[in-house]
Amino acid sequence: MISEERIQKLMKTLDITREEALELEGYDNAVNRGEKTQYDLTPEQQKVARKMSRIEYNTKRNTGKRTRQPNEVKESIIAELDNYLREEAQAQMFENVKIENKSRKITFSVGEKEYELTLIEKRAPKK
Repeated sequence: MISEERIQKLMKTLDITREEALELEGYDNAVNRGEKTQYDLTPEQQKVARKMSRIEYNTKRNTGKRTRQPNEVKESIIAELDNYLREEAQAQMFENVKIENKSRKITFSVGEKEYELTLIEKRAPKK
């Protein structure tokens, strides 16, 4: 049973007649109960809708690996650190100095412990 209050609210909100409000409420109740309605898709339409929902629209997607632009400043910093650790450090205590990534990472050992320096360039603060 549809309440008079609900019908009045539909009529006012949607600016429809009483008959239209009753029809709308009946349709909503049928949908909520899972019944078939006149607005349901036919099986053929449902098949097309399922097929269309699986189509990938972004066909320009690049699935290859991204190539990074060389950062000369970072590369020179890593090269200078490498040179310093190999040649200029006091007491030559750094061993196994190795550049892991020419613009990011250098590794070395002191005695039996291994260390790694990772160079991170900070972004400019947002204004």
